[in-house]
Amino acid sequence: MKSAYEIAMERADEVYAADENDFNSLEIREELKEIMAPFFKKEIDAEDLWAQLKSKSKPVLKEAQLMLIESIGLRNSSQQIERRKEAVIAVESLKESGKSGFFEKQFTQAQSLQQQYQTQKKQLDEQVKQHLEQAEQGQQNPLAGTSSGQSKVQNGMNAQMRQQLAQKVSEFQESYNQRFNNLLEKMKAEIE
Repeated sequence: MKSAYEIAMERADEVYAADENDFNSLEIREELKEIMAPFFKKEIDAEDLWAQLKSKSKPVLKEAQLMLIESIGLRNSSQQIERRKEAVIAVESLKESGKSGFFEKQFTQAQSLQQQYQTQKKQLDEQVKQHLEQAEQGQQNPLAGTSSGQSKVQNGMNAQMRQQLAQKVSEFQESYNQRFNNLLEKMKAEIE
């Protein structure tokens, strides 16, 4: 009969036993930092990255793709997203999985969403600016009445308007971030 300690130690050995198919994502990412850094610094392009990764194992290729996808955000330019797309597709070609078309489509959607975001963000910023200027002009208008009661009502309306504008900006950001993150998660789920 085994003691509880012996059983626990056997289970720990099973859990932590590493075989050739067990890869540690953090260790792989640490190894990839040296290869990926020049790409992110624009010192090498997708072809150079492909050449450096061509002798690597599938788990390393998978982590490289995940790092590329995770580095994309709404604030990236279309050119930055295009560079990531080229790199992800180059790495995908090393895996020979035939999913390059999928990634091509998803990155095109990401670029489109990023462009929509930038356009609508500029419009929203302009609207906020106009509202604030109008509110400021209303406060400075000497004909607007000088009683303290009217001034307090106007200040309350300005505070309420600022709060509504802040909420609108927040909802806008949240909406686009959610859509963009869903797209990235879809891509990450397809990486094998």
